[in-house]
Amino acid sequence: MTMKTEPRSGRLVRVRTTQQVELTGFLAPAPAADAPVLISLHGLSGNFDTSFTFDFLQSPDLAGVHLLSIGCSGHGNIAMSRVGAEPVYRLTGSAFEYFDDCIPDLAAWMDFAARSHAGPIVLMGHSLGASKILRYAAATGDARVRGLVLASAADLRGAFFALHGEEKAAAFLAQARQWVDAGQGRTLMGEDCVLGLLRQRISAQTLLDRFEEGRPADTFDFHDRRSPQAFRDLSTITAPILSLYGSEGEIVGTAGVRGAIELLRSHATSALSFSSAVLGGNHWYAGHEIEAAAVIANWLAGHVRNTKEHHD
Repeated sequence: MTMKTEPRSGRLVRVRTTQQVELTGFLAPAPAADAPVLISLHGLSGNFDTSFTFDFLQSPDLAGVHLLSIGCSGHGNIAMSRVGAEPVYRLTGSAFEYFDDCIPDLAAWMDFAARSHAGPIVLMGHSLGASKILRYAAATGDARVRGLVLASAADLRGAFFALHGEEKAAAFLAQARQWVDAGQGRTLMGEDCVLGLLRQRISAQTLLDRFEEGRPADTFDFHDRRSPQAFRDLSTITAPILSLYGSEGEIVGTAGVRGAIELLRSHATSALSFSSAVLGGNHWYAGHEIEAAAVIANWLAGHVRNTKEHHD
């Protein structure tokens, strides 16, 4: 079993998106300038310091990889960010975000990584972050993306309807539509309208953006919903893909972890390769973070370092 080392040192870094949002991340450089860059995006309401980031900094297997853990416009549940050409603080966070904010967010971080390092860039997204990196890669066709790590990819629309039931979920969406149409989209839904494993708050505008039929955020369908939108982005990806899951507490509905992996595999029809691993632990790989780091490092060595010719 791989043992932890002393945490690597690094520094806080900041980018500004084309929407004039300031985002913060943490960069731990590797010794070699042309080493792979792993950009890690958190899930719902997380931030650049989310769960396993600190453990990755203690992984000897990832010592040769530039680690860039990033925040996005949806960091925190109800948080604050500096926004605007002349920045002012504004309430932001996952309660108010639009899903496609991930495109300018990730573009800014990709530009930063490409300017700072010569190695291949890999996007890793955890939970909702997996949907976001997939959306970015599919929407932009950014050839700088040399691989995708889908960490605990989640069917969030299916989970929302499963949590509240079809009738109640539909009523929430109808209420949200009324508020949005009345210009009150940032109004928080009632305390009974929550989502995610931690039962987090959400505004009317974000509820519609996340869960209305046919929205881009509906990236995965593990509840046998027969969603026409799900898996579209995945089917366009040509870069190598690694799918990771914990062994318990994952947001995969009726499919289960193994079923979810097979659904992902069956729709990743354009990917150069598709690999998967089921780790110990829960949705955040608690107690098995170093195991996750080792799996990622081995995959990077075998599938990413030599993909330049495929993309050029």
